[in-house]
Amino acid sequence: MPAKNIIPSVCIILVALWAVACNNNTGKENPETVARFIWLNGEWAMKESEATVTEQWKTINDSLMEGSSDVVKGDTVIPFETIRLFRRANEFYYEAKATGQNNELPVEFKLTSFSDSGFVAENPQHDFPKRITYKLVNKDSIHAVVDGGPQQPDKKSDFFYSE
Repeated sequence: MPAKNIIPSVCIILVALWAVACNNNTGKENPETVARFIWLNGEWAMKESEATVTEQWKTINDSLMEGSSDVVKGDTVIPFETIRLFRRANEFYYEAKATGQNNELPVEFKLTSFSDSGFVAENPQHDFPKRITYKLVNKDSIHAVVDGGPQQPDKKSDFFYSE
């Protein structure tokens, strides 16, 4: 076979190899897991004047963390919500099911940004909140914020949790 016939074949092979090498997933699923959010694991509390707001988180598997939030007044524990942080396909979601709200149905918020020490989850179609933010302040404290997003900048609640 003459050399000029081999050159186009070699070029095609090289281009195909280059395309495969440049593909971030290289044909595999995104390796991100909820382990990125392991800093949430544990029991967190925020003392207020007449009650304590708590959150508990635990990792269930590579794609799911579960939690709950309660209000504790004296010896009485009032369940507030169940929460989940999970991965579906290549996206992360925060889901909250608040007691007595939304007909007891969960509401999903897609994580729009995240790092090893925080995340922002948003659902612009939800009435309130539209955005939920968690930030690890240091190893024993978390700052969580629920707010109305850009549409309702004055609607906001801060939660300063510590272990």
